[in-house]
Amino acid sequence: MCDEVKKTVMELGGSDAFVVMPSADLEKAASVAVTARVQNNGQSCIAAKRFIVHTDAFAEFSRLFVEKMKALKVGDPMDPATQCRAAGD
Repeated sequence: MCDEVKKTVMELGGSDAFVVMPSADLEKAASVAVTARVQNNGQSCIAAKRFIVHTDAFAEFSRLFVEKMKALKVGDPMDPATQCRAAGD
């Protein structure tokens, strides 16, 4: 029998759903969704991966999400203005 308690850190992945309901502020939800997806260039266990969007919010949320993703500054990861690094960098 073990009589010690040891501190542990467990990496359990990050597949929690990003849920968007029709009652959400869709502008804000899309902004947060973009940040959640691209933080650390998407290479993070906490980066959003599964978006579940209610049918009644889907069209507007999708439009806003795509618009905001297209507006990201992609480029050199050493440039402080870069929001998402270019492929191959």
